[in-house]
This record gives sequence, C-alpha cells and structure tokens, in this order.
Amino acid sequence: MNEEKAIVEENLSIGNNYFLMKIRTDNIASEAKPGNFIMVGVNSLTEPLLKRPFGIFSVKDNSLFLYYEVVGKGSKILSEKRKGDSIDIVGPLGNGFPELKDKRLLMIAGGRGIAPVYFGIEKYSIDNDVSLIYGAASKNDLNLIDRIDELNLKNKYFYTDDGSYAKKGFVTSDIRDIISENDIETTLSCGPEKMFESLNIALKDVKTENYVSMEAYMGCGIGVCHSCVVETVKDGYKKVCSDGPVFKLGDIKW
Repeated sequence: MNEEKAIVEENLSIGNNYFLMKIRTDNIASEAKPGNFIMVGVNSLTEPLLKRPFGIFSVKDNSLFLYYEVVGKGSKILSEKRKGDSIDIVGPLGNGFPELKDKRLLMIAGGRGIAPVYFGIEKYSIDNDVSLIYGAASKNDLNLIDRIDELNLKNKYFYTDDGSYAKKGFVTSDIRDIISENDIETTLSCGPEKMFESLNIALKDVKTENYVSMEAYMGCGIGVCHSCVVETVKDGYKKVCSDGPVFKLGDIKW
C-alpha cells in the first residue's frame, strides 16, 4: 500500500455525468491488479473529509484510469479537476480477482461495475478465453462501448433495463444459456448488491466458480473503521475493504 500525490493527466467527460480520469502515479499503477481499488482524497479542505473508494478501470505504464459518475459532492469536486491538478490517493487496496490461466471466463458488469471488470478483461484475455455481459439501467448508463469493442473478447452481450440499447433485460436474463453456449468455467462480476442477489439465484446449481467484487461505503479502506462489513455464510462478518472486495459468490449471505 502506498500514499501518493497523483497528478491528473486527463479528466474526460464521456456524457450523462460520467467521467474517465487518467492520473499519473509513482508506484500504485505498477502494483495494481484487477479488482484492486484506491482511496481518493477529492479535496484538500476538510469537506468532504474522508477519501472515496474507486475501482481501477485500467492501467497504462505509470498511469491508472478511474471511471466514475457524478452523484454527490465528492464526485462533483473530482469532475472539476483539470490536467496538472494533484489528488491524494492510497492504494492499491483489496485482494483483487484470483490469478487464472487457460480458463473459459465470463466477466459480468452492472452499471459502474464495469471498472474492475474492464481491467480484468485486459489482463485475463492474455491467457484465457473471455466473454462479457454488460448491463445498465439505460443507454445513458451503458458507456465505453467503443473501448470494449477494442478488447480481446470471444463474445459480448449487452442489456438495458428499459431496452433503450441492445437487448431489454438484465445481466442475469440469459446467463444460464450464455454459460452453456460458451462452456464457462468461472464467472467474475462487479455491480450493485441486487445484481449479486440475482446472480446467486441464477447460478445456484450451475457448476461454475463464481467471484464477485463488492462495492461498499468506506471510511478508511484499510480495515480500521469497520464501516463496510458484509455477512458471510460461515465466517460471520467480513470487511469489504481488507477481506475483499472480491469474495466467492456463495460465501456471502444474500
């Protein structure tokens, strides 16, 4: 784990309150792996006081990319950062996705959950056969299609809740058929908790190994404040920040 003052290289508005930020780091980018996250200090003043967790979208050399939506004061301040501005970051944090090789993988992203999934595809597609399911509420929330088209994917499946883009439905709508058609061995996903609950039901008797990267409100990101606990089936409560954010789907008490 490192504490750094990163430099904003680009803060690109991609429409509908979504941004893709590129920041230059000393060590964090080179040490990051898919599923890791960073804590970002959006303001040098006392408000907002706490750093915010952000999944790592991609890494290029000593720079990393953050994909985010403006939903409150902190993300609004972040969206106003310009090239050359500095931000305080801590990371890489969390356990990340498992190391996998020579597997048939299905990556599943719901909304902003595309961030660690995208990074995962970049890494996994080197040594694995990878397909993607990406869903969101509407066309306005289903971003980065052009970048996804450049990835090394066997198959891509897109869904919107309202049918405004691609197929109307959810990431779980055809998942059993998709797993069967692609002979999937492992699924790796990130998205809202309701998506995971649906995945847990849909994959209950499917013979795949299933991992989820969980999102949670965090005060510290290093396991001190206990603000991001999740209940597991056998081991009581675990902290998303330090025990996760990646867990086996069946280990969580949904």
